Amino acid sequence: MPFHVIEPLRQQESLHHRKGLFAPSLRPTGLPTEPIRRALVFGGVAAGLMAYILWGSFVDRSFELEDIYLIPLVFVAITLLTAAVTLVGPFLQALRVELALDEAGLRCVASGLVTYYPWMLLGPAQIEPDWRGIPTLTLTNASGRAFMRVPLFGKRVHASAVALLRSYELRRAGPILPAPPIARTLARQGRPMAAWLEALAALAAAGNKRAGYREQAPLELGELPSIVADLGQTPEHRAAAAYVLLAQRAPDLDVVKDAVTAAAPPLVQLLVHLSPAGKAIVSRESIEDVRPFLEPDEAAAIDGAA
Repeated sequence: MPFHVIEPLRQQESLHHRKGLFAPSLRPTGLPTEPIRRALVFGGVAAGLMAYILWGSFVDRSFELEDIYLIPLVFVAITLLTAAVTLVGPFLQALRVELALDEAGLRCVASGLVTYYPWMLLGPAQIEPDWRGIPTLTLTNASGRAFMRVPLFGKRVHASAVALLRSYELRRAGPILPAPPIARTLARQGRPMAAWLEALAALAAAGNKRAGYREQAPLELGELPSIVADLGQTPEHRAAAAYVLLAQRAPDLDVVKDAVTAAAPPLVQLLVHLSPAGKAIVSRESIEDVRPFLEPDEAAAIDGAA
C-alpha cells in the first residue's frame, strides 16, 4: 500500500480519539467479519481435501479406481481455494487500515504507521469495485495519483465509507479564505516552538494593555475568536489565535471550547493544551491521542509543559 504524499512519521496502533471527529471514522474490519472467516475456513478445508486427493491419486495410488468420482471434488476444492485466496489479500489489507477526517485533513493508520494528509495535498476520492468485485475506497493525491486503496467488507462498513466520502468531498471543496490582517503576527515563520509561544504570549500581553492619552492603541485582537472557529483558516493561524485568546488576562474559555473539539487539527489542539488555561479544554489524555500526528519539536513541547 504505497504512500506518495508524505512519509509516515512514527507508529501507533490505532486512532483512539475519535469522538467528535468531523466525519465518521472508518475501520473497514471494525464490524463482524463472519463471511470472511467462513470463507477462510472453507478454503482451508478445501486445500486439505485437495492435498489428500492429489496424494492418493498420484503418490499412494489408492484412489485409482475412484478417480472419476474425485474429479468433481477436485473442481470444488480448487474453486473454494481460489475464492479464499482471492479474499485473503484484501481482507488483510483492510485489517491494517483505519481512517478518520478532521477539520484540516485526513488521519490514517496503516500497518501501524501514522500519517496525516492536509487537504491541500489530497485529491478526489471514490468508491468502486476492484477487479475482484470488492467495493474499494480509493484516495488520490493532488496530482490525481492513487496512493491508497481500502477494501470494504459488509454493508455497514460500506455505508460508513459512503458517509466519510461525502464529508471528504464537501470539506475538500470548501473555500480557502484569505488570511486576516493579523495573520502575519500570528504565523510561526519558521521560529522554534518556544520562540513562537513566547511571541504569542507577548501578543496577548499587548492586547491586555489599555492605550493612554495620545498613545498608540493596542493591537486589535477582536477578530481572534472568528479565526479560531473558521475552518477556512490554516491550522497554524487557528492554533495561534486560540493560544493568544487563552493567554489573555481574562480568557474566554467558552469561545475556544466551542471551536476546539477532537475534530480540530492536531496543531490547534496542541497550542490550546500548552496555553495557560487550555488544559481544561484539551486534556493530557486527549493531546496524547494526537501526538503521533505532530512534528517532533511540537511533540517535544508536550513533555516540556508537563
